[in-house]
Amino acid sequence: MHDGLAIYRLGEGEPLLLFPYPHGSTLHPMAENPLARLLAGLGRQVITFDPPGAFRSARPMRCDLAEMLDCAVEALQVHGVPAPIDVVGHSMGSLCALGLAVKRPQWVRRLVLIGSMSGWPAVFRWSTPHNWSPLRDREWWQCMWLGTRQIVGLGNLAVHKRLDNLIKTASFVDKRHVELWTVEPGDSHRPPPARAQWLKAERQVDFAQRLGEVRSPTLLMVGRYDPQTPLVCSEELAAGIRGSQLLVFEHSGHSPFIEEPERFRAAVADFLALKPES
Repeated sequence: MHDGLAIYRLGEGEPLLLFPYPHGSTLHPMAENPLARLLAGLGRQVITFDPPGAFRSARPMRCDLAEMLDCAVEALQVHGVPAPIDVVGHSMGSLCALGLAVKRPQWVRRLVLIGSMSGWPAVFRWSTPHNWSPLRDREWWQCMWLGTRQIVGLGNLAVHKRLDNLIKTASFVDKRHVELWTVEPGDSHRPPPARAQWLKAERQVDFAQRLGEVRSPTLLMVGRYDPQTPLVCSEELAAGIRGSQLLVFEHSGHSPFIEEPERFRAAVADFLALKPES
């Protein structure tokens, strides 16, 4: 703990920064995520943190991108890690990792973006609701109803959990991997998690016109059946980030490190063994 910010260090070896999710839609801290364990298993020291207002962090929350970047740099400095460092992010954590590469490029040596996007416009154009048809799928109506309530500030903990469960279920090819919230009596009278405010913050983030500023070697990884950040989101990134590599996992949804862990592990290990250009 450093000034109310919960900071974690897993594994031994060369340090690596793993961005946590900035929103309130996770059941466990990033330090307990399978991605953190996988990266530590590659012989890397994984540094991550709980965003203010989430899990063990007691620091007052701002809930914006600048806060996430500040906390990441603070976590590295607390452990005496000099720049630059390899940076990994998944989903909205990858948007924060991309933000670090654009706004504070001196900190990023190599960049791994998993299930990523350029910002809110990409999410709005291509993400989850577009994977269902209003004429065919009940999930489309559920997603629109629950999501609208969240965005306009009429959500509660039950709405948050039901929306998150809907999206999580759609995000895995193998449904055995889905870990759902339990909607409990009284949740409709409780507020959503504090970090759910990220829904508003993310609408201010768009790096689509700044992708050419990324100078770090970049690996883009995406599941063929990812409904949250479809392949087109990664294709946009690949077209804009000079020299980036795009790897598609043919049997995965939003989390290829869970559904195809062996291929994922090998690809990340190979990429992080590359010597960045000076």
